[in-house]
Amino acid sequence: MNSKSRRNLIFDTIDNISRVTLLSEVSPILAGAMEKFGFVALGINGLPPPSDDADPRILTENAPEGFRDLYIHERFYLVDHICTQARAAYEPFRFSEAPYDLTESRGHQRFMQALDTFGMGKGIIVPVGRLTNIPTCVWLAGNNPDLDEDTYQATELIALFAASKAHALSHHPLDIGTRTSTLTPREREVLQWISAGKTSWEISMISGLSERAIDRTITAAMIKLSAVTRAQAVVNAIRIGEVDF
Repeated sequence: MNSKSRRNLIFDTIDNISRVTLLSEVSPILAGAMEKFGFVALGINGLPPPSDDADPRILTENAPEGFRDLYIHERFYLVDHICTQARAAYEPFRFSEAPYDLTESRGHQRFMQALDTFGMGKGIIVPVGRLTNIPTCVWLAGNNPDLDEDTYQATELIALFAASKAHALSHHPLDIGTRTSTLTPREREVLQWISAGKTSWEISMISGLSERAIDRTITAAMIKLSAVTRAQAVVNAIRIGEVDF
């Protein structure tokens, strides 16, 4: 998929998700977009500690039949190193990048074999933050999905927007727009450039401001938008109409 097609896919998917009025409508749209990158399963899940609840708190999920039952029956939540990493992470990561406890290597192997059996052996985790007071993530999996950097960025934007919309529709709205301060024109401008793929240095060259000033502007916008990453700030700003995409 070339860059123009990828950008069109991001725009069309965000636009389609923004129009839905039911939580059940989010997953099919997200799945339809992710299929183009080779992902066959996905979910937006809260991740409580295993001692609190064996099963992730599923907001919406599109997984192969039988996988979730097996996950609970085999107690994979105790050895799921991907979920463990997702609880602590702020940036997206590939399944293969999640470390695991060598003392649990046998359980780890069983878990990975189960993922392979269901065609979910490779994938990406996109952390969303603590939207319901527990870590939340979007997970995307497939047998051999496209995991290059361009796909990484596209899936992150789409996944974050889908998670934002899903939480709004599940009566757990994000803490966006409830703060007394709104984005300044400079903050909107900088987020607009970030949505176009520009770095802090590039934005500083365009605006004539120092790179440090750009970073401060981004940080201020992230705080107002309850975002933990730049991408999430952009997506949250898009969702409330502060930034065009």
